[in-house]
Amino acid sequence: MAFEGLVIIIHNLADSIDKENESSPLGPNSIPVTEYRPFWEETPKEDMETWVEYVRVRKMQKKKILIAGNHFNRDDKKGLEYLKHAQLISDPPNPKAFAFFFRYTPGLDRNVIGEFLGDPDEFHLQVLREFTEMFLFSGMVLDTALRTYLETFRLPGESQKIQRILEAFSDKFYEQQSSDIFTSKDTVLILCYSLIMLNTDQHNPQVKKKMTEEEFIRNNRGINAGQDLPREYLSDLFHSISTNAIAVVSQGVVNLDMNPSRWIELINRSKITQPFIQCDFDRRMCRDMFACMAGPSVASLSSFFEHADDDELLHECIEGLFSIARIAQYGLEDTLDELITSFCKFTTLLNPYASPEETLFVFSHDLKPKMSTIAVFTIANSYGNSIRGGWKNIIDCLLKLKRLKLLPQSVFELGIAPSPSEDVPTTPESGVFFPSHDPKFNNRHGSGITSRFSQVLSLDSSEDGLTLGTEMEQNLKIIKQCRVGSIFRNSSHIHEDSLDNLGRSLIFAAAGKGQKFSTPIEEDETVGFCWDLITAVGLANVHRFHLFWPNFHEYLVTVAQFPMFSPVPFAEKAIIGLLRVCLSLLSTPQEDKLPEECIFKSINLMWKLDREILDTCCEFITQSISSLINEHSANLQTQMGWKSVLHLLSVTGRHPECYDLGVDALINLLSDGTKVSKINYPFCVDCAFGFVALRNSPLEKNHKILDLLADSVNFLIQWHNGQYSDPGSNASLGSSNSSSSLEDSVRNLGSTNYIINLFVKLGEAFRKTSLSRREEIRNYAIKSLHKSFSLAEELVFNSSLCINCFSLVIFAMVDDLHEKMLEYSRRENAEREMRGMEGTLKIAMEILTDVYLQFLKPLSENPGFRTFWLGILRRMDTCMKADLGPYSASIVLRETVPDLLRRIINKMRENELLEPVEGDDMWETTYIQIQWICPSLKDELFPL
Repeated sequence: MAFEGLVIIIHNLADSIDKENESSPLGPNSIPVTEYRPFWEETPKEDMETWVEYVRVRKMQKKKILIAGNHFNRDDKKGLEYLKHAQLISDPPNPKAFAFFFRYTPGLDRNVIGEFLGDPDEFHLQVLREFTEMFLFSGMVLDTALRTYLETFRLPGESQKIQRILEAFSDKFYEQQSSDIFTSKDTVLILCYSLIMLNTDQHNPQVKKKMTEEEFIRNNRGINAGQDLPREYLSDLFHSISTNAIAVVSQGVVNLDMNPSRWIELINRSKITQPFIQCDFDRRMCRDMFACMAGPSVASLSSFFEHADDDELLHECIEGLFSIARIAQYGLEDTLDELITSFCKFTTLLNPYASPEETLFVFSHDLKPKMSTIAVFTIANSYGNSIRGGWKNIIDCLLKLKRLKLLPQSVFELGIAPSPSEDVPTTPESGVFFPSHDPKFNNRHGSGITSRFSQVLSLDSSEDGLTLGTEMEQNLKIIKQCRVGSIFRNSSHIHEDSLDNLGRSLIFAAAGKGQKFSTPIEEDETVGFCWDLITAVGLANVHRFHLFWPNFHEYLVTVAQFPMFSPVPFAEKAIIGLLRVCLSLLSTPQEDKLPEECIFKSINLMWKLDREILDTCCEFITQSISSLINEHSANLQTQMGWKSVLHLLSVTGRHPECYDLGVDALINLLSDGTKVSKINYPFCVDCAFGFVALRNSPLEKNHKILDLLADSVNFLIQWHNGQYSDPGSNASLGSSNSSSSLEDSVRNLGSTNYIINLFVKLGEAFRKTSLSRREEIRNYAIKSLHKSFSLAEELVFNSSLCINCFSLVIFAMVDDLHEKMLEYSRRENAEREMRGMEGTLKIAMEILTDVYLQFLKPLSENPGFRTFWLGILRRMDTCMKADLGPYSASIVLRETVPDLLRRIINKMRENELLEPVEGDDMWETTYIQIQWICPSLKDELFPL
């Protein structure tokens, strides 16, 4: 009967709170006390909004009063200080607040209260008077009134303190006496002393000779203004004290005994209290009221469910469970978590000591695990919005079901649209009905929860000859109706806090926290399943990706730092899932670039945990990146995104099975001028260099890439001239949420220096390619470099930029090739490689000459031109006199260098840059250098 009464209360509260047409917010369950309000003053229920706020503040005040009482018992000064800190007393303190605190706070140390009230300080005396004013002594006999008074504290031992306390009591009792027995309050005071002494005499075991009634009456003669008190009155007092001692309790104890003093006090209070308070079941008050009983209610339901055997009682437990869930969805998340934790225990899926076979046997042959499992997943589907920490238990149950092979195939196909059999409440073959997916069971009786579980009972009474296969089929039918997949597909509707806890539980489970794997295959399947669920959550919430994924990323960082964390297979499964989410996220334009940065942060974190996954997952990565570049490149806005995409394309494209797809994606990117921007240009160059540097890549593909790189100078020219609308850079510069690491690099995208830096990066890529072991690639790269310089004439190169660019690209290339040629010359049987490198160096020297003459005018305007010119001559000299060891001198270079010098000097003389001028030794220095490099040109170029 007690259980049924509790369930009825829960149902009624749920029906009052969870109304179909009522959507007004309930507000917070508890609100802070932000200002001082006298906690003893009642507020009339006139305006509902004001009254609800008052009740909530009053509840919080009571909570803080109990905390203050705990502090008070340990240190009275700290307890009273806490009252001030908690806004429970005014500043300066109000004696009435202290009086109410002492009078009505349960559990206070009564010794401390007595010492405080007996203190002679003026403020303490005011508190004593206010404290005494709270008592109603009307209709009470003196001993009854004294008992009522002394029940609230313990008299101190000091006589002066006792006197002050009894004087305050005597004044109050005298004012409220209903007869004319006492002529003055002094009489009351004397008689109080006498009663206290009598109480000690009669009930102290150390007193051997007890006072008699006659002695008590004789001792109190003439105390009433010289007159005697009525003998019958004194006799009644004597017998009352002798029979029933005045209780003295040090610590606060809640006494529920209804003694005469309590009855009289109750009668007195009833005279000034309203006869009843009408309750109109305000939703907010119902929710707050249930919050006070939520913990015991969940514990009671759990205990009853555990020990009950009757089918009807089990159904009532389940009904009560859903009613609690209906209430808990309105701001009582902790209660819902507690409920889920309790009932997950009854599923038997979380028993760490049971083997899979034992767990499966119990699940198949016991009704409670089935009912608990259905209930838990139904709550997850219907009230997932309010689940917080409970997700961990749900995920643990889900993973155990997977290991037991009890999950239907639809759960593993989360990317496919849900089938009607899973998401539409129908009657399955098993005959088991389940609650509607509607998050509210608005009509408890109409919802038919009992009938939905009734068919589960029939499964428990199956024929004894049931085979294992039939058991598994029945189990699968039950689990299928739990609609596990819809929890994750429909996660777009749950609150961000709930989503955050769901993601945290999945990520930690994928990392192995709280999991035990018996075989590597089981670990691989479990981790993969967890990442499938994480992916499903990400795909369902791309519209608010920037709100929840930063926390998901922090969880990834956290699990990567676990002491026993293994990146395999975690990172491998993660990279696949993250790329699927990335494709979905970037399939539509994003208003902000934060989502893009978030997903690529996670992708980069995963492959850096274990770089081998770039090899094991190369085909999937290449397919995903190619799809991203070919179909959604316009939606890539950030440097981080482009850098990550092109880096992955470059790394995975090295594999023969991925090369064609990867290189085609790169060629498509470079060929389409609308896809190349100032943001992604440097990463395009790096990626292209990575493909060209592959040893066995097809020549025609490499030539195509090199041609596209050379032609990309036109992009630089257009950006420099401001004639090209760069969607990538515009989107990046227009975004307000940029990470600090990228802000500096994109701040000056439109500046001349930035464009020249991009050109230098292109030139350095050609320079590196010129060192390739394949002669065709080397030579073609140098010719492409020449082409790029020819196109770059439209860029505004000042003298300093010209010299810097020349030094970083042309000079560096010539020096590297010369060093490489000498390196081959020192090897045995390397004449072929050496001669090939010699031919490449010849082409490089010719390009050096052409580029020098192309930019001769701006170069000559630089103050460091003389030093630069000497650098040209030094490299001519180095090539002319290259020592090739056993392979003799370089005939090719010896024939080429004089012709190049002749072209350069004649051009300089035409431009009047090399003339004998007084005060300028450049003519003389050049003459000396030519005589040293190629004496045969001396007379031709410098006639006397």
